[in-house]
Amino acid sequence: MVDHTLRTCHEVEGFPVYSEQTSYYLGSISDICFSLEGNCLGFILEQKRLFHNHHALLRACDISCILHDRILAAVNSEQLLPLPKSCFTYEQMKMKLVKSQEGDILGMLEDVYFCLDKGIIVAYELSDGFFSDLAGCKRQIQRADSLVEVRKDEIVLNG
Repeated sequence: MVDHTLRTCHEVEGFPVYSEQTSYYLGSISDICFSLEGNCLGFILEQKRLFHNHHALLRACDISCILHDRILAAVNSEQLLPLPKSCFTYEQMKMKLVKSQEGDILGMLEDVYFCLDKGIIVAYELSDGFFSDLAGCKRQIQRADSLVEVRKDEIVLNG
């Protein structure tokens, strides 16, 4: 089953994830992981342990389907991967200033639209600030096929 639906990062945070084969609870979505090229690598699962929480990567290709209240995965807990070292997450990106490569301010990052079956970021939802949000004015920037650079205080869209 291929899911062509566009999703947002904010929409899936907190969703429980279950193994499709065993119905075993694998964890809940705490974040989304993107490659430095801007591809969606998958979801970061938070797994409750006795004295700490463990985080693991559920690859995008291992997701069977996203339902309205949970996610089904074609893996079990032993097949989850450690978090990659060279990646960035939605948590690192949200509410940061977004600039063009030329230095023009585009807005604050509110959300990221992605397509799991293609494994890519499709668009970025930007806000111009509090009063624009009250007026319902948010805009989307379609993803250019280029890198995204996440800096300490800002995000630079290259392209």
